[in-house]
Amino acid sequence: MIKLHLPMMLKNVSLFCLFFLWFNQGIQAQEQSVADSLIQLLPKTTEDTARARLYKAIVDQSIDQPDEALRYASLGLKHVNKMAWAKGIGVFNGMIGRIYSDQGAYTKAKPYLIAELKIHQKNQDYFNIASCQNSLGTLYLRQGQYSKALDEYLSALKTTEKPGLTTLTPVIYNNISTVYFEQNHFDKSLKYSWRALALYREIGDTLGIATAYSGIANQFHLKEDTLQAIRYYQKALKVFQSIDEHIKIAEVYQNQALLVKQFKTRLQLQLKAQAIWDQSYPAYKLSITNLGNIGWSFLDSAKLSKNGKKQALEQATYYHRKAANLAIAVQDESNQHFLLGLKAELESAKGNYAEAFQAMYDYHAQHDSIYSQESKNKLAEAESNFFLEKKDAEIAIQKLTISNQRKVQWAFALGSLLLVLIAFLFYRLSQIRRKSNQQLQALNQSLDRANRQKAQLLAVLSHDLRHPLSNLISLLHLQKNAPDLLTPEMASQNQARITSNTEVLLENLENMLLWSKEQMNQASVEPQEVAVTELFERLKLTFSTQDQIHWEFDCPVGFSLHSDPNYLWIVLQNLSSNASKALKNQNKGKITWKGWSEGRQNYLSITDNGPGFPANILSGSTAPQKEIFLSGFGLQVVHDFAQKLGIVLQFENAEEGGARVILKMQP
Repeated sequence: MIKLHLPMMLKNVSLFCLFFLWFNQGIQAQEQSVADSLIQLLPKTTEDTARARLYKAIVDQSIDQPDEALRYASLGLKHVNKMAWAKGIGVFNGMIGRIYSDQGAYTKAKPYLIAELKIHQKNQDYFNIASCQNSLGTLYLRQGQYSKALDEYLSALKTTEKPGLTTLTPVIYNNISTVYFEQNHFDKSLKYSWRALALYREIGDTLGIATAYSGIANQFHLKEDTLQAIRYYQKALKVFQSIDEHIKIAEVYQNQALLVKQFKTRLQLQLKAQAIWDQSYPAYKLSITNLGNIGWSFLDSAKLSKNGKKQALEQATYYHRKAANLAIAVQDESNQHFLLGLKAELESAKGNYAEAFQAMYDYHAQHDSIYSQESKNKLAEAESNFFLEKKDAEIAIQKLTISNQRKVQWAFALGSLLLVLIAFLFYRLSQIRRKSNQQLQALNQSLDRANRQKAQLLAVLSHDLRHPLSNLISLLHLQKNAPDLLTPEMASQNQARITSNTEVLLENLENMLLWSKEQMNQASVEPQEVAVTELFERLKLTFSTQDQIHWEFDCPVGFSLHSDPNYLWIVLQNLSSNASKALKNQNKGKITWKGWSEGRQNYLSITDNGPGFPANILSGSTAPQKEIFLSGFGLQVVHDFAQKLGIVLQFENAEEGGARVILKMQP
């Protein structure tokens, strides 16, 4: 049964990883003589603030003696209440809440922690807010309320984003790791442990580093990487021993024992750990777990030893009963569930098969109630069948003992098969849920990208429409306000520029409307034979009024393309417009359009002698995406319509200088 119960025992191991770091100041326990010295100072300290701080120091130095710490924390709370010192009231409420939580008195602890949180929130004391949220998360975690625990830890993590609170961040990372650890999500748990370890190393926190080592070892343990688990346990133990951290040493002893197969060595480590727990926090979660582990060890010994079987079973029963009573007293559902498994094995070893079967049934029923609410109907049916089978078994016991034993064996086999089936169904459900979450995340990311592109597009539209409109207004003002200054030739040129800018503005508006229509998927492509020479002639007429730009057009006679003439014209017109914009401040500008074919593949290209394309466009030559927005609405139109026509665009800089766009037409 070692392979079955060892993982269950380790499941609750890491909850104590950050015990001392949950205190506001994270002060390590000192020798009892230090606390005694501070207590002797109380009668001599009359100043209120100094006395309150002395109470707090006594509590910090008494953490190995929780009853003593609780006594002075209560006296401190009474004192600061008389002072009406809000921050002090919050601090002492928190200290009392944490002491109760560490003792397993969660019902008593919660009101104190909530009272502390409200006071710190009112004072906007972000360090103590984060610390209190972290402590509340730990309280929920110890009770097995993992969703509430994670909510509190994430709230604390958000609070630590404030300046100066980075020392709390690795503590919270370690606790989030514990939440995922408790849910057997070891990969994600390990990720947060590595984050915590990196931050502990960065701030030089020795205790934190060792605590992270211990948590990482636990995760490697349950991932069945024994060598790595032993390695990190030894690292943690070495540090804890060097700073005399008894509680942390107990934790490592308890966890290391689960890796030891030899009974005597394993039991020795567990008893050493329990001696520390009994001295400090006997009702703490890990203490109860360790008592159960000791019970398992004695049960294993009973199975292996014929002569000492009775004594070993008595020891196992003693430790099981002690652990079960503590788990019930502190309402520790997780350990109650764990101890049911031990009880089932123990009763079976004693020959009490009916009690063993009842305990095993309760174990699985409680497992489903803790981790799932989806099998209530199946559980009700299983419960009914269980009692019917039990009644039949009792009747059969009176008649045929051998027959009854066989029926019990078949019942166990049937129950095991049912558990395997339920586990498989839960696994499939989790896989489907994870896949759905991934799809939802992908859709959200796609929507976010679309929203960002729309915002960028509006900015580009504003620029491309404003520029020609501004030029047009300037020319009209010149013609209106100073007509006498213009010679007939200049007036004619001015009129030509007005006409050209008006046409450019109209082209941009048409492009915008066509592109918008295409984006709504309402425009259809109607391919037909298009003479390239006619397109080139149209481009020549459109851009012939532009100054200082020489246009050249080169294509074979009768060269034609099979495409939509309207969409193809928009692509060519926008490429020409962008090229002319690139040459507007350059003398002797030259733009060349060329058409040719290679076999059955047709090509068009436009080349200019301007400054060339920037690197950000060249880096994504076949899919410019974001870089296209930076170059104006024209290139966005070119990209979208080319994609609709099946044209592959290639952006490059010519060796002799300038930019070139090659259009590989759809065959």
